[in-house]
Amino acid sequence: MSTPSISRSATPARRPTRRLLRSGTVLAATTLLAVGAAGQSWASTPILRWTTNAPTPVSTLTLPMSVDSAPDASGVYFAYYTTLESGTRPYAGFQPKPVDANGNRVLQAVFSSFNADATTTDDHCTYGADGGAGVSCAVRFRYTPGTMYSLVLKRAGVTGATQLMTGDVVETATGAAVAHIGSFGLPSASGRFKDADQGFIEPYLSAGCGQRITVTYGKPVGTEAGVAHTGSLPTVTDPSTGSCLSTASQTTGRGQQVTVTGDAAPAVPEPARG
Repeated sequence: MSTPSISRSATPARRPTRRLLRSGTVLAATTLLAVGAAGQSWASTPILRWTTNAPTPVSTLTLPMSVDSAPDASGVYFAYYTTLESGTRPYAGFQPKPVDANGNRVLQAVFSSFNADATTTDDHCTYGADGGAGVSCAVRFRYTPGTMYSLVLKRAGVTGATQLMTGDVVETATGAAVAHIGSFGLPSASGRFKDADQGFIEPYLSAGCGQRITVTYGKPVGTEAGVAHTGSLPTVTDPSTGSCLSTASQTTGRGQQVTVTGDAAPAVPEPARG
C-alpha cells in the first residue's frame, strides 16, 4: 500500500508512516501499512513543548508517557519531535490501536526520520516517510492503561561517516525492556539530540475527531556521558484554528495529564445531582 502524501509547512510535518509488527507479546511485521486516507490534512494540531534542561546536547533521550484511557481504535498520534545538532529532526511517539487477536490492548510506537540520507537494515523499518524520503520504524506492543512507558531514543554509536540511531520502549518505573521500535543510520555529522523541542497531538484519521483520550506525560530525561538531566513536565497548547481537537491539562502526582477531545466526540454526561 502507498504512504499518504503530506504537505509540510511551518508546523511540524504530519501523518507519519505506520506499520503493523507482530512477534510474541510484541506485535511485529515487515509490511508497511498506510492508515491515513489520501488527501486528509489538518493545518495545525495541539502542540507539545518539552525540555530535558540538559546543559549540552545529549546522546540519549527518555520520553515517558502513559495512556490512561483511550478507545481501542486508531485515530490519534501523540508525537515528540527531536532535533539533532545538524538540524535534522527525527520524531517518535505513541498511537492507540485496536485490540489484538487475543483481546489485549495495543499501542504502536513510531520512530522515523525525514532525512534523505537515512539508511536501515532493521526488519522493523522501511524506506520512506510521509510519502517522501527517509526511514520509518514502528512496533505494536500490549499495554496496561495507566502504566507509564518511555520512548528511549539513542545516538547509539558512530562508525565512519554513519551514526546509528535506535528507538526502544521500556517500562518507565522499572526500566524493563518492552519493545524494539527500530534503528536507522544517519550521517555522523548529524550529532546528538538538542535539549528541547516540540511535538504534536494529531488526528491522523478522521476517526480521531470523534475520540476522547487521556494521557499523562512524564518528565523528559537527557543523558550524556553517564549523567542524566531531568526536565520539567511538558506543556500542551491548542492552535487558534485548524484542528478538530481540544485539550485540557492538569498537573498530577504522576505528571502532566492531558485529556484530548475531538469535536465529534460524544458529550461526557454530567454527574447526577441528588
